[in-house]
Amino acid sequence: AGRIGGSLALFSTAKPRAFVANGSFQAGGEDRHRGVELNVFGEATKGLRVLGGVTWLDAKQKETGSLTTDGKRVIGVPKAQGSIGVEWDVPGVQGLSLNGRVVTSGSSYADAINTLRVPGWTRLDVGARYVTEVGNGKLLTLRARIENVADRSYWASVGGYPGSGYLVLS
Repeated sequence: AGRIGGSLALFSTAKPRAFVANGSFQAGGEDRHRGVELNVFGEATKGLRVLGGVTWLDAKQKETGSLTTDGKRVIGVPKAQGSIGVEWDVPGVQGLSLNGRVVTSGSSYADAINTLRVPGWTRLDVGARYVTEVGNGKLLTLRARIENVADRSYWASVGGYPGSGYLVLS
């Protein structure tokens, strides 16, 4: 659509579930992920670029062989997540661009029976990019980024298989 584009995706995937029983690794059931993803990208105005998207997920455990886990949400998968980033070319300073990004994730579970809920989070990142020419016409790109400018604590990742999950602190 000219300077701005977008995409919409509907998806459904399934992967086998795995677990350890009696000291052996076994497969049983599946994790089914269904969702909608919306993205937007492009140059909103000369020198201002945007890239962002949002995903809504319905991730369920299926045919697990246990009433305590069948139909429950998959470990570490939020119902929604998204991000939006902008990059701005600084007028009067050729090659210099400043950028910012907001990333957000909804709550998720750290256990298969969905009793250990991990709260959602939002993070702000800022950065700069400078492109210059060095010897023989070669371009050099220098980048700097500060992630989590607000220094917020959150669980950046939740995962693992049932009974052996993990949490990663931001």
